[in-house]
Amino acid sequence: MLRRFLLFMLVVLGLGSAARATSRKTADLSLVEPSGANAQWDSETHVFTWTFSYDGRISFPDLTGDLSGYALVVLETEDLTDGNSEDDSKPGFRLDLLLENNETLIGYNYKAAWETDGRLVVDLSAYDKEKLAQVKEFRLNTNSNSGSVVVKSVSLVPPLSLDFDEDGKAYIRPQDLADFANGLTVDAETGKITKRGTDAANIKLLLDDVDLSDVASFKVECIETTSGLWTTTTFRSNDWFQGWWGSRAGATVEDEYRKELCHASAIELGFEKSKEGEVTISSICLQKGMLTVSGNDVVLKDVPFYDAATGRVATPLWNVGKETAEVYGNCNNVQACGFYADLDGYKEIRVYPGDGCSNLRFWFMSAKHFNEGVTGTDDAMLTIYPIPVEGKDYAVIDIAGIKAQCAGKAYLMGAKANAGTNVTISDITALSNADYTIGGFGLWPTGMKEEMSASGASIVDATGLNNFTPIALEAANPNCLFLVSDASKLSNEKNVLVKGEDGTYACANLALESGYSFRTPYSFTVEAASVKKTVGPNFGTFVSPFEVAVPDGCKAYNLTGVDENNVVKGEETATVAANKPVLLAGDGECTFEAEDVTVEATPASLVNGILNGVYEAGTTAPEGSYVLQTQDDVTAFYKVAEGGKQRVTPFTAYLALPTAAAVNAKSLSVSFDNAGTTRVDDAAAEGPATVEAVYDLQGRKLGTPIKGVNLLRLSDGSVKKVIVK
Repeated sequence: MLRRFLLFMLVVLGLGSAARATSRKTADLSLVEPSGANAQWDSETHVFTWTFSYDGRISFPDLTGDLSGYALVVLETEDLTDGNSEDDSKPGFRLDLLLENNETLIGYNYKAAWETDGRLVVDLSAYDKEKLAQVKEFRLNTNSNSGSVVVKSVSLVPPLSLDFDEDGKAYIRPQDLADFANGLTVDAETGKITKRGTDAANIKLLLDDVDLSDVASFKVECIETTSGLWTTTTFRSNDWFQGWWGSRAGATVEDEYRKELCHASAIELGFEKSKEGEVTISSICLQKGMLTVSGNDVVLKDVPFYDAATGRVATPLWNVGKETAEVYGNCNNVQACGFYADLDGYKEIRVYPGDGCSNLRFWFMSAKHFNEGVTGTDDAMLTIYPIPVEGKDYAVIDIAGIKAQCAGKAYLMGAKANAGTNVTISDITALSNADYTIGGFGLWPTGMKEEMSASGASIVDATGLNNFTPIALEAANPNCLFLVSDASKLSNEKNVLVKGEDGTYACANLALESGYSFRTPYSFTVEAASVKKTVGPNFGTFVSPFEVAVPDGCKAYNLTGVDENNVVKGEETATVAANKPVLLAGDGECTFEAEDVTVEATPASLVNGILNGVYEAGTTAPEGSYVLQTQDDVTAFYKVAEGGKQRVTPFTAYLALPTAAAVNAKSLSVSFDNAGTTRVDDAAAEGPATVEAVYDLQGRKLGTPIKGVNLLRLSDGSVKKVIVK
């Protein structure tokens, strides 16, 4: 059995890093300037001495200017002597930020704000950023009649910036812990944390409104030296916070909390107030979730399985490869289970048999379940047996048939053997209508982006996304449709189909380009729809998936036949009907636009009179049919020769005459409204020729063009020489 998984969660290959957009800034103490007759500064010992309670200060000229990018001020001092203080609750000096308008910020002067070891930490996030951008003097100001202090260092610490690597990991290092510690001593090299006394202590890692909604877990690399010293990790986001107790080994960030972390402001490590001791934290790792992409053949157990009562994803029972009565689901009494897998977006279920496959039953929520709210009885479900496929190694359940019987939905409740029997099933898969299925949340890795952007996918099923921050999905095909259950999951501006609770789809902006594939297995409504089409020279064929008026500068014709002179006949129309190809007369780019239209599921054939429309790239016009071609500035329909192949560009059409018409002309001319009769004898079809193969000058086939001379074989049969430098 072929099962395609394009990308899995990336393997962890190494350590990430925690880089900061703004660097930590420490004052150069050799630049300190005393001011006023009452202040003295010793540039060698870094002692600040004062002899009066005012008109005495020292300033730090390299800590002025725009400080709005910093989170903390950290001042470290020792040997404070404080003679004749005006207030015993105050130290002999305070920290001031003088602004351009002479307003003063901070003014910290209470002893309670100082650590016993002389360390003051000021949280700058409490101040207006516009004011912090206008600091003209950063200074220590006297606050007692006399005193002295040794200034060890003055630093500005930026917010913690988490740098997630390609494996989705970001690390908080010992230096980060030391920068943001309060009431603790932290060794910036080893991460050894020492707590003395029973005062409050924490490490509050300040963030600058960071989106952590795609973080799946955090893990602490911890060496415990005093039992129970560290007890909590708390994530904060504005007025919201959530703590994980005893999370030393790490914890999973649950979905209900991730939403609150779209604007994270801090990560706080809490230390029990009543305890003293030591603990070493070498690093803390935040692991993002990873978006996963698979092909359209998905193992059934990997399809999201929901608890109907809560809407949360549950884990279904999965018994394959062994003899059992219960194969898939959530409980023995399936009728009473409020669990299901939504298979609306799938074509069929494939069951790869072992022993007793004919006894395997699948249950889907019935039409009565949806229409009448029936639950807990046999009326709540529809019982279906897989049907073997001749020449294949699997049996199938057709999802379209299920939806026809179950109020348009395909909600699978479970799979079990007939009563009193067991089965052995080797595997069960679901074949999606989409080219790719994307699920999960978190990083959208580079490799995955490249895979998708190189893909000509027409449909991507993203209904399994559960991210809280919108992401942009890309595909090489500009007509690719992206299916979601919530419009907020994607930031794409076009071609997003939102699945409603009733199972129907709606699109705000459908913007298509002719020349690229398009298909949809679902009908959907569209608020604003458009197709860009280049017409000419003189004529072009066109088909639209929605009804649309013919724009100015262009005329449209429904072709009805060919007259005795081998001239195509038709009738002008002001409207192009949905999925009904027409001939256009005009030159240049036309945009067909409509509002509030419905796009029906793509029909098997797109026929209007003698024209057959095409949406899929690679479609070949059958021999004996006619394609619109141009040679020497003349346009006509040219017959596809016996044994010949002619590709037809998406959103165009080829002309097919009934056998009874007995027309065998090499070309059919076009003549409308005195536009003149045109003819051609070349086989170059309308639309851009595509590259079918690449060769070197020795005729060896290449995967991609290489440096030097390359020969490109095009879809119109021509060969083009290209030089790559």
